Amino acid sequence: MAVATEASEFDYVVIGAGAAGSVLARRLTESGAGSVLLLEAGGTWIPTGVDAAPLWYTLLGSGIDWNYESVPQPGLSGRTTREPRGKIVGGSSDLYIMMHIRGHRADFDDWAYQGAAGWSYADCLPYFQRLENQEDKTWEGTGTGGPQVVTNAGAHDPNPYSRAFLDACAELGYPSVPDFNGPAMLGAGWHHINAEGGRRRGALHCYVEPMLDHERLTLRPNARATRLLFEGDRCTGVEYLRQAPAPSGSDGRRLAGRAVDTSAETGLRQVRARREVLLCGGAIESPKLLMLSGIGDPGHLRETGVEVRLPLPGVGANFHNHVLTGVIQETRRPVPPGANNLSEAALFTVSESGMVAPDIQIAFVHVPFDIIVGRRHPNAVSILPGVVRPASRGWVRLASADPLAPPLVNPNYLGDRADLDRLVQGVELAREIFATRAFAKDLARELLPGPDVAGREALAAFAREHADTYHHQAGSCRMGIDDDAVVDPRLRVRGVRGLRVADASVMPAVTSGNTHAAVQMIAERCADFVLGGFDG
Repeated sequence: MAVATEASEFDYVVIGAGAAGSVLARRLTESGAGSVLLLEAGGTWIPTGVDAAPLWYTLLGSGIDWNYESVPQPGLSGRTTREPRGKIVGGSSDLYIMMHIRGHRADFDDWAYQGAAGWSYADCLPYFQRLENQEDKTWEGTGTGGPQVVTNAGAHDPNPYSRAFLDACAELGYPSVPDFNGPAMLGAGWHHINAEGGRRRGALHCYVEPMLDHERLTLRPNARATRLLFEGDRCTGVEYLRQAPAPSGSDGRRLAGRAVDTSAETGLRQVRARREVLLCGGAIESPKLLMLSGIGDPGHLRETGVEVRLPLPGVGANFHNHVLTGVIQETRRPVPPGANNLSEAALFTVSESGMVAPDIQIAFVHVPFDIIVGRRHPNAVSILPGVVRPASRGWVRLASADPLAPPLVNPNYLGDRADLDRLVQGVELAREIFATRAFAKDLARELLPGPDVAGREALAAFAREHADTYHHQAGSCRMGIDDDAVVDPRLRVRGVRGLRVADASVMPAVTSGNTHAAVQMIAERCADFVLGGFDG
């Protein structure tokens, strides 16, 4: 396919309009530092399920999901897993379950200890505060006045079963936590969420839409990046495939504004960045684009027919994700419909005493977690035990040199025995919670795993058969200073000028909780690096 002979130019090109790209595009635009192009492979049609907080689960596997699938997972008895990622303006911020969890302070201190200087919790806290607009100021570190709406699920018509869950945790002796983003994270409490009045308030609503009439921003949808452009050791732009938009659905809305590029041109195009290219494709697409551009492990690139530009063996390595499963109980009475995000309360705990940060998250969901079970038993509630400090590591690799081919994705779920043991421990704890007096009058019977599944070996087999993705893919363009690091602590790709990566891929280790807030924080910091004059 022929490439357009003339390339347009902008000061900054941001690749990917997800949680990170949305933040960067807004901050660079409103700074007045120059023109900004926001490239997004997805479209501008926003289905109703994006805006309606209780309908988030209807979007998984839909037309706005990349529908990635893992390679067979030995730790899951050879099963493959679906790896949802958003293909839409707003990216995965339009798909996620809206929990606003920064992560434990030890997560960030560990990043700094491992070589990401300047990323300790004390360094990151001002950026969390900058992005947040939280309705209840629970402590002096709460963020107020930022773009990102943060509400307390417990203050807005929570489901009565969510209240029962918190009572059950208290009955078992777990402390009450007023805000998981406060000084103490271990214990049970209401989620703070990115929703308001039953409406999703993610990166699209909070960062992109307020800027859609700004003269310095151009949002170019249906533009799929195929490779990065270089002059010597400097990244100078992006080649992308402009595709025809997908047909509009019958229920939703279309983004509009002077910033939205509505041109009907299709085909391969190029755009040049006078200052910097900011790659925000996420933990699957960011390493893929680097590898397609010749940056990665030389052996793998040669195997797939890609010319090596820069040997960086860490590209695509260290890929990992939280892993969870579900315990489902049928209720004696109908469960009231959700007014918020369906998951309003949780417990963060440790697998062994003496640990300083949680490694197990016990999320309560007042719907059946398993679709098949839910069809037969619609009146059911679930506890989702998850391992949030996984030891297992996998990789992302190219399937071929074809930029349109989905990459090979290997999260290596339960590859390390410690993850399996802790997931089983989480299932046992979920059963303990459901067995409390707080739930005694409400529950009829266990549907999953089922009363016949007893003992650690049987529960381990259940976990291998039912464990699944937590949608928090991370780590594949790891930040650090060692030879396997992909970006330095200023998020600059090592050995390249003019190119940074800012998304969950740069996390040395995934945070202890839902990752959306931490991804936004990374982008807020990246904006400061760019605007502060640090060499790109």
